[in-house]
Amino acid sequence: MAVRKILTIADPRLYQVSEPVTKFDRKLRDLARDLFDSMYAAGGVGLAAVQIGVLKRIMVIDLLKEGFYKAVFVNPVLIEKSQELQQGEEGCLSVPGLSLPLARPKWVKVAYQDLMGKEHTIEAEMLMARALLHEMDHLDGKVFVDQLEPDLRLSVEEDIALIKKGAEPRHYKVPPYRRKAS
Repeated sequence: MAVRKILTIADPRLYQVSEPVTKFDRKLRDLARDLFDSMYAAGGVGLAAVQIGVLKRIMVIDLLKEGFYKAVFVNPVLIEKSQELQQGEEGCLSVPGLSLPLARPKWVKVAYQDLMGKEHTIEAEMLMARALLHEMDHLDGKVFVDQLEPDLRLSVEEDIALIKKGAEPRHYKVPPYRRKAS
């Protein structure tokens, strides 16, 4: 369909809570295609609609190459999460060039709807759990750099300020799971 511009952390829309999807129609399917196209063009593995300026609770993830899932998640809701945490590098298409350690639950259970409105649940672990939580955070107006440990957040403030100005951060780094942009 179309590759859309991905908003960066300088854009206040990223910090707004997305509205539930109520119409399961062609427009929603077109939006899902645009999300995949935009994500692939940027080399990502997940993208939430808010990241392209659409404040609707829809997100896409493609981790097939990593042995997980490719799917569209509409109105996702976290049902359960493990107390056990996983440590890992996390990056974001809206925070280009930064990849930083962030602890997330090792396992999650998420309820969601597909593009036809049918309800599903998914249990996911490791990278898939991280991706689900990351994209769901976007739907709630949260960006991963705002969840970093305080000392780490302080140490990358200059990089975050550079990204907000449209510049490359001093410590440019891309997460290991990021795909090469086509």
